[in-house]
Amino acid sequence: MKRKLLIIAHLWPESTTTAAGQHLLTLIQSFKNAQYEVHLGCTLDKTPLGDSLSEYDIQVHQIVLNCNSFDELLIDLQPEIVLFDRFISEEQFGWRVYKNLPQCFTLLNTEDLHSLRLSRSKGKEEEWETTDTFKREIASFYRVDKVLIISREEINKLTAILPSIGSKLIYAPLITPRREIINKLNRKPWSFVFFGSGKHPGNTATLQRIIEIWPKILKIQPESSLFIFGAYYPESLINKASKLKQVSFLGWVEDLDAMLLNYQFLLSPTPFGAGLKGKILQSITNGVTCLCSSLASEGIDMERQSLFMHLNSENEYLNTIESILNNSEILEREQLIQSELLRHFSDFSNDSWIAKLNVENHSKALEILKQVMRHSTINSTENLGKYLTLKTNKT
Repeated sequence: MKRKLLIIAHLWPESTTTAAGQHLLTLIQSFKNAQYEVHLGCTLDKTPLGDSLSEYDIQVHQIVLNCNSFDELLIDLQPEIVLFDRFISEEQFGWRVYKNLPQCFTLLNTEDLHSLRLSRSKGKEEEWETTDTFKREIASFYRVDKVLIISREEINKLTAILPSIGSKLIYAPLITPRREIINKLNRKPWSFVFFGSGKHPGNTATLQRIIEIWPKILKIQPESSLFIFGAYYPESLINKASKLKQVSFLGWVEDLDAMLLNYQFLLSPTPFGAGLKGKILQSITNGVTCLCSSLASEGIDMERQSLFMHLNSENEYLNTIESILNNSEILEREQLIQSELLRHFSDFSNDSWIAKLNVENHSKALEILKQVMRHSTINSTENLGKYLTLKTNKT
């Protein structure tokens, strides 16, 4: 009989708009390859751009916050593993899992460290570990059995602060299948591209920076053109970008990989964020050379081998473009470096850590801490949950 995995999510996966959606689908496929029966419980209905999960043979369940119907689902399904997609899902539904299925193995999928991303967006990374969001996130880490971390840099940051947490962390990066690409095939010379979901503040902030730097790029190379892809951007930002010379805003496309084959450079002066940037890996996969900030390449170019992936000022972008104009060998060298960086993510497999979920045990100290955290959570949230459930049933 197949083992059951229940994924609890508050957002429907959209693999064509976000790297997070792609990552979740990859995790699902990895569990299916390991012969798991996969169920997904989501608080929201399928979105217009959401993945059709029936194609992946995934059973979908509508779940409701503060409702006993979720307890009934847990008791009926009896999953061996529950995976919370983001710590907010664990906060909302975890206490019911711990109460109804105390022996169930629990995983937390982070996608990125939410608290780190939030601190960076406020320009206060140095205060990261003092924030309420950090404390909530880390408390969630200690309540579950294992935590999936997408970036090696985030593992380093966490273990520097909390060395004991290392044994709870599983490195599970974005997996990017390698494609055979003829690098100069159909590519428009001096064509730049930017893409990503407008729902993410980091992407809208990046696009704002691109809008500011674009006229200066045109002064260096007047033949340059910029193409922008993505859903959910505010109309004001779309209009602002579209007024620039040689800029095209093309919105959402179903097959972004096919479109990327037409362009030469990714332009991504990302000012804040966390985790891994899927746009970097997807660009390299399709033969697009990345010009990006250190935050955009964080967790990808750990040894700082690249000259083009650590551009942290306007002048550094302009000087790099000028150097490419004057010396084509710089570009060829960079393409080799970026292609080699991709190897780690194309060769990675989730099979090993999934196979170990049955046999891995915590230290006694961490197991006691997990039970203490769960006890505290159940005691503090159960009465509130019951009250909210009664209130929900009356409305």
